[in-house]
Amino acid sequence: MNAIAIENGALRAAQVPVPTPAQGEILIRVAYVGTNRADIMQVEGNYAPPEGASPLPGLEVSGWVVADGYGFTAGTPVCALLSGGGYAEYVAVPAAQVLPLPTGIDLKHAACLPEAAATSIMALADAGRLSAGERVLIHGGTSGLGLLMTQIARSFGAEVFATVGSPEKAAFLESLGVRPINHRTAPFADSLMAMTGNTGVDLIVDTLGGPMVETHFRLLRRGGRLVTLAMLEGSTLPPMKATRLLMNHLHWSGATLRSRSGAQKAAIMQQVAARIWPHVASGAIQPRIDSVFPLASAEKALARMQERLHMGKILLEVTAK
Repeated sequence: MNAIAIENGALRAAQVPVPTPAQGEILIRVAYVGTNRADIMQVEGNYAPPEGASPLPGLEVSGWVVADGYGFTAGTPVCALLSGGGYAEYVAVPAAQVLPLPTGIDLKHAACLPEAAATSIMALADAGRLSAGERVLIHGGTSGLGLLMTQIARSFGAEVFATVGSPEKAAFLESLGVRPINHRTAPFADSLMAMTGNTGVDLIVDTLGGPMVETHFRLLRRGGRLVTLAMLEGSTLPPMKATRLLMNHLHWSGATLRSRSGAQKAAIMQQVAARIWPHVASGAIQPRIDSVFPLASAEKALARMQERLHMGKILLEVTAK
């Protein structure tokens, strides 16, 4: 089958065998792949796949079930959360990580959902314990993950703040009921405190990392939670005062999705189906596509992500039915 592999820090076209599903897995003929920043990190050699996972990049796909099994009928359109292998015409995935499409959603938009929805459940619900009426700050509000997470947080009844890098992105978030913070016009921490009357937020979903930890502690209200998903600005902590962590009873946790066990991922996907799919079906949560590239142009797709100009998910088209 056609695939895109990683070789010497770059993507290249490859011919690889069609995967053979193991016990409990189903084979999916891939229609679209959702790209993620984790794909870039893997190409750079900074994010190795878990043991036993496909070495090919790609953490989420939509497509068609190839053969009957595990409650799925051949030809059924589905989307799936992967540990790797999405940049290919076929992928084998545990059946518990496969979901039927939400009502009214096509395969193209469905490819925007699995990784972002599962990460949102992990960060907002499991680690962040977000409740209705609380405030949350999400970084990168118009990324593929950010756009979905802000909408999911609003569906939980939270007041949502999100950082962006342009007036156009800020205006788009405002249209979704999110309060944008343009970090290019003023420090995001100062803007957030001004917008909240110096009271801060209850939860921060952090993708910046070490250099911003002390700042994030300052933005959290008593009992606040900081959930770190990535460390895009570095993993080293500068000299800092951590007394606020103690005095305000703050909680700081790290969370990754890819390295979780199959049972944990299955539980998260059950929550996705129960808590997010109904809102997608009703239109309250809307996946947004920024652009679509053919599989052979995966390198161009990731380059667009690196430019940080996108609003929504960047997809790869693999197979048109």
